[in-house]
Amino acid sequence: MGTEFPYVRCFPKHKRLADGTVRSVYYLANFAGDITKVASSVPVDDNTFLYKMCAKFQEKYGHFFPVGQRNLWNSQKAMLKWADKMIWFSFLVGSNESMYNDFSKYYQGPCWFTKEICTDNWRGYTFLSDWDERFRNSSKSSVWILLKNRGKVWPVHVVHNQLTDGWPEFWDSHKLRSGFKVVFGCERNWIFEVVVLMHNLEPLYYSWSKTNHELQESSLMPYVADDLGTPRHLRTSCFPSMMSITHHIMQFGYDCASRKCITRVFGRRFRNLFHDTGADEISLNMRNKRWSICKIKNRVDRFSLENFFNSLNLQERDFVLVTAFDAANVNVLVFTGDGVERMYPWT
Repeated sequence: MGTEFPYVRCFPKHKRLADGTVRSVYYLANFAGDITKVASSVPVDDNTFLYKMCAKFQEKYGHFFPVGQRNLWNSQKAMLKWADKMIWFSFLVGSNESMYNDFSKYYQGPCWFTKEICTDNWRGYTFLSDWDERFRNSSKSSVWILLKNRGKVWPVHVVHNQLTDGWPEFWDSHKLRSGFKVVFGCERNWIFEVVVLMHNLEPLYYSWSKTNHELQESSLMPYVADDLGTPRHLRTSCFPSMMSITHHIMQFGYDCASRKCITRVFGRRFRNLFHDTGADEISLNMRNKRWSICKIKNRVDRFSLENFFNSLNLQERDFVLVTAFDAANVNVLVFTGDGVERMYPWT
């Protein structure tokens, strides 16, 4: 069954019936081009349709797919949201079954990467700088990945390290522009959590960013085998799943090449965090190591902040992403000039 996954798109086929009404049938297509019928429109009156799950799909996959108890939706949007969940789960299953036998099952190393957006057009973008290491022989590679931003997913085809099918839709949905930075976090094979930062290195929020969503492993646990747990070989400051499912109260980036005083930038941000949370101490976390930043006379303790920067040994082309889930859990990711998460002894 694993050879059928992942699903990479949902699309309709329309047929005009004898009475003049149009009936739409929706299919999920997998990476090999095979299609599976999953839902169809059911006319209620001239202007109203319901959308019903296909009984054969429910019968074939319902015993392990999170199809849910609901098999009828009152809008196309609700049905397509359900289809996104099926696509997400197919990648989740495929990540464990090593969907493409030509590639290594597990990648050992960092799981966060950044990409600079340097044009206003989606064409011509490569994906990962370490593509050869991750997928062995990139000159022959063709693989589907899943880009995931909170409650939405975009399957994207990567061919010879070039972002192709699905990338234009991701680009348009996120309104990418020259000067933006995209951060990718890969905790499971083929699935990448995404953070988009604007020119000022502030996160760009979208209509789906702040909504509760079902694309979380916790919501799928009754259907997920125990061996689908987070791979232990990954080295990172923060697992992407943590970034995805935990609400954060502050997030910002810092470019070491900007010549802005890092102590002032972080001091201003942490002063606001002290004010917003009412805390007297901030805990900076990088996997297995913590640094405490204190507040002294309503000011951020400069000494403890500089001690933290000295521990990181930042280089001129490094980039830092800070995410505060609360005052006691402020995560820090450091990226090299090549856009790969920097490894430390404690990550």
